Amino acid sequence: MEIASTAIVSPRARIADNVAIGPFCIIEDEAEIGAGTRLDSHVVIKRYTTLGEENHLYPGVVLGNDPEDRHFTGARAFLKVGNRNVFREFSSASRGTPPESATVIGDNNYIMIGVHIAHNCRLGNNIVICNNCSLGGYVEIEGGAFLSANVLVHQFSKIGQLAMVSGNTRVNLDVPPYLVASDFHIAAHGLNLVGLKRAGFSNETIRQLKKAYQILYRSRLPLQEALERIEREIPTPEARHLVDFIRSSKRGICRDFRGIAPWALAGTERAEKTEGTESADQE
Repeated sequence: MEIASTAIVSPRARIADNVAIGPFCIIEDEAEIGAGTRLDSHVVIKRYTTLGEENHLYPGVVLGNDPEDRHFTGARAFLKVGNRNVFREFSSASRGTPPESATVIGDNNYIMIGVHIAHNCRLGNNIVICNNCSLGGYVEIEGGAFLSANVLVHQFSKIGQLAMVSGNTRVNLDVPPYLVASDFHIAAHGLNLVGLKRAGFSNETIRQLKKAYQILYRSRLPLQEALERIEREIPTPEARHLVDFIRSSKRGICRDFRGIAPWALAGTERAEKTEGTESADQE
């Protein structure tokens, strides 16, 4: 264990072997840091924060701070971070708001400069979040997703597996798995072909997902009929995950940028109304 002389480490923190804690870091009571984790200078790990193994926190990172939520009462809540994550300079993640709840971040994620992950978010594995993105409370992001710079994700929104969100996009509708989404009024722009190929998806799997996209967004079918057709005609695990994600959506999913699907405008209007009613809880 290597701890700089200017670091302040609570005797009630649990620090594993082979942890490096740099100058002017602060580690509070009840924090836990796993083996092989490295903290550069001026990192703050607040109480009730758990870090797994081999994470790297760059200067100015703050993890486990109180949520920016007026409903927070000060009760115990948690931030749970997995293994081999990178948090670049001045990124931050809050603990949960309700008592005993948690913000959860998985493994092998790359969190870039100035990113904020709000209370009760749940992030999977192998996610990249680029500079200055902001995630509102209760956001969920599935594995392999990619958020470009300056993306703003409204609370309770969901971003699916291997989806890519372009820079400066406002995510106020759910983004289904495997898609590229962009624009201020977020819209789908086809499949994330580069991401799918890098993830090892076969040409046949990608072909089937293209067919599912055409049915979902270009067939002019009502949403439920489109989902039923995908189930009948494309019995693959990826298509099943796409359908299940959409059926579980509470905010509605983003429309195609051409606005062909008959359900697209209604879904957008619903999200705008929901956004207005939730603003008091926005982080």
